[in-house]
Amino acid sequence: MAAAGGHIQRLRDEATCSICLDYFKDPVTIPECGHNFCRSCLVLFWGESEAEASCPQCRERVHRRSLVSNRQLANVVEIAKNLSLQEGKEEGGKGGVCEEHPEPLKLFCKEDEAPICLVCDKSKGHKEHEVIPLEEAFEEYKGEICRRLEILRKEREEILAYQADLDKESKDLLKLTETERLKTVEKFRELRQFLEEQEKGLLSDVEEVEKEIVGRRDEQLARLSRKLSSLERIIQEMEEKRQQPASELLQDVRRTLQRYEKRESPENPLPFPPELRNRILESCDLNHLVEDAMKQWKANVTLDPDTAHPQLILSKDRKSLRWGDKPQALPDNPERFSVWPCVLGREGFTAGRHFWEVTGGSGGWWALGVARKSVERKDNFNFNPERGVWAVRKLRRKYLACTSPHYSPLSLREKPRRIRVTLDYEGGRVSLSDADSGAELYTFSGASFSGETLLPFFHLNDFETHLSIS
Repeated sequence: MAAAGGHIQRLRDEATCSICLDYFKDPVTIPECGHNFCRSCLVLFWGESEAEASCPQCRERVHRRSLVSNRQLANVVEIAKNLSLQEGKEEGGKGGVCEEHPEPLKLFCKEDEAPICLVCDKSKGHKEHEVIPLEEAFEEYKGEICRRLEILRKEREEILAYQADLDKESKDLLKLTETERLKTVEKFRELRQFLEEQEKGLLSDVEEVEKEIVGRRDEQLARLSRKLSSLERIIQEMEEKRQQPASELLQDVRRTLQRYEKRESPENPLPFPPELRNRILESCDLNHLVEDAMKQWKANVTLDPDTAHPQLILSKDRKSLRWGDKPQALPDNPERFSVWPCVLGREGFTAGRHFWEVTGGSGGWWALGVARKSVERKDNFNFNPERGVWAVRKLRRKYLACTSPHYSPLSLREKPRRIRVTLDYEGGRVSLSDADSGAELYTFSGASFSGETLLPFFHLNDFETHLSIS
């Protein structure tokens, strides 16, 4: 096979033009020296020269018009092409066959990153390029592909693992959402049932009061009607008496006067006692219903001692705090506030509506509200939503909403004794109000809590203030 390949290569060399280094195309022979070239190659080589020219190979002077077509060489070229093609097929298509020449693709041009044949390697297009055997290039690039394939497979495994985690987490969250949805439906069903029962009771009370009002009215109207009839008879009798002459008027005058004196008392008692109005107002007072409905949202907030600044003193039941005479010797754990005298509630919220109330805010320097669990603990920071705090603050006599970039002064009719902090997690609202009068202090709306845990937030910075949670 090696010998046959050598003969085919020698035949291929004989069928190759020394100018274009490709198979002869329309081969011609120069009679003076016998060398063969492509007709077009000679035309390009000689250019616009005169009738005499030189052989490109041996430089012998020749006549341009003496060129002779070499049909036998053209037939040899066809045979060489067919043998090369057959050789490429017999080699099993290791590198394929060059479409241009056609020759087996045994080499690889690193410049063009493409397989080439031996004829391509001798051409001008690849003369200055680095060329290596096809098998060597195959091993080199196969190794590179294997390395990259391994990376891609790892990336695919990571994506599939992430996809599985994503699917699992989404299913868990959807399951949690469905559970919370059912809880919400059940809570509102209970609330509606409670309100319907209260409505029936209140309407029944109102109906009883209405019956009492109508009964008292009808009773008094009947009494007044009887009294009016009696008065009409006495008036008519006295009118007639007044028009009689003296002799008749004086007869039996005593009986007429006695009828006047014996008439029913002109005083009319009040048909509706004052307490009846109070009964109506009490029956239709819905404030206690609202309070009963809100009881289910009232949070049992206690203070977290692990977050308390060393200057703050917490009560044993963790329901109140005050300013200490000196800082306490407490461990500087990551959760503890080290700069601002603050403390957080132990109970966190990630959904729903909740409220708690704080008393004792008549002192000079405090802040109340809600904070993210990730709020800064070890450095100075502003109390505002951008830093994870939604709060109202008091600085001596001023009440301020902790807005950004500047605090907003609050205009209050009276100082609140008891402050209610209300959190609507899904609604993105934090509202602070006077728990006694219901007057709103300030409401933060449009907040995005991003699924983070929110905690009750307390700040105290003077001896005058003592805060208690209820």
